[in-house]
Amino acid sequence: MELLLTPCRNVSTRNYTLDVLKAIFAICIILVHFPFEGAIGTVFSAIGICGVIVFFLITGYSSYDKDDKVACLKIKKRFKRNLKVTIIIVLIYLVLGTIERIVSGQFEEYLNDLKNPWLFPRMIALGDFEFIDGSPLWYLVALLYCYVIMYLLHKFKKVKIAYYFIPLLLLFRIGVETYVCTYNADWHISTNVLAGGIPIVLLGSFIASHKEEFMKTPLWLTFFLFIFSLSMMFTTLFVRVFDYDVSQIFKIWSMTELFLLAIRLPGKKEVPVIGTIGRKYSLYIYLFHFIVGMIVVDLMYLFDGPEWTFDILLQILAVIFGTLVPILLCELNNKIKRKRNYKEA
Repeated sequence: MELLLTPCRNVSTRNYTLDVLKAIFAICIILVHFPFEGAIGTVFSAIGICGVIVFFLITGYSSYDKDDKVACLKIKKRFKRNLKVTIIIVLIYLVLGTIERIVSGQFEEYLNDLKNPWLFPRMIALGDFEFIDGSPLWYLVALLYCYVIMYLLHKFKKVKIAYYFIPLLLLFRIGVETYVCTYNADWHISTNVLAGGIPIVLLGSFIASHKEEFMKTPLWLTFFLFIFSLSMMFTTLFVRVFDYDVSQIFKIWSMTELFLLAIRLPGKKEVPVIGTIGRKYSLYIYLFHFIVGMIVVDLMYLFDGPEWTFDILLQILAVIFGTLVPILLCELNNKIKRKRNYKEA
């Protein structure tokens, strides 16, 4: 999520609508990993998953430039920054994951996992960090690969040619996602650069390159298509077509229409609280919510009460602390930077 890679940064010109969407989707992602039971859990999980589509759209859109050299410079800068973020957060998860295994008495099993010859290939290729409870980290790996691909396309001036492959890439993503959701297959098959990332990033880049044409589309039509595709997404979540989960088609369609609406309606000022969360804290919420949520789960098992109370409190606390703790970390980071800058001055 460009979402994710520009935390605590003031920007003179912003799309405030996208800030609101970032906050909503970042919070809903918490409910993907710590879902409610039943239909409401399915709905919130779907919204969180849709958020990843929007984040990839933002990446492709914001990385585009008519001048290929300028685009390469932008992408190169973001790749370097995101690589640092990825390395740091993987190390944090590795340390915490190791401590958790030691405390829980599973350290020997953990060592056996490290001997698996497929562990590191899966980690590098698919962003599979399950051995350190790093489910959210797949996105950072996929994003790095997306930047590399987009850099090469701009460097060799092949972006326009790549646009012709967007329909095929989207069909591939839809097919893989449908297979995973229908047969409950390994979700890492669909969450990687080829199936999960580059089709949407290219789509975002295409929208940026044809922005003027998209802006000419009647606003009412874009809004209607968004409502229609969104309703179809929720319908296909619960009603399968020939036993297949085809909701992925409408997830991509609805989020593309929503993204176009956000571009058309950027907002005039920041929405209090929710806009600030989207603008400043999305990175921290995404990267740390899973760690915080797992701690909440462990603590909740000490709670003696009805099961339904446990489920509700778990979701509420996961959202509250999964949001507040990252915000506090961000503010602490800012305070340390200000103090360091003051001493250097």
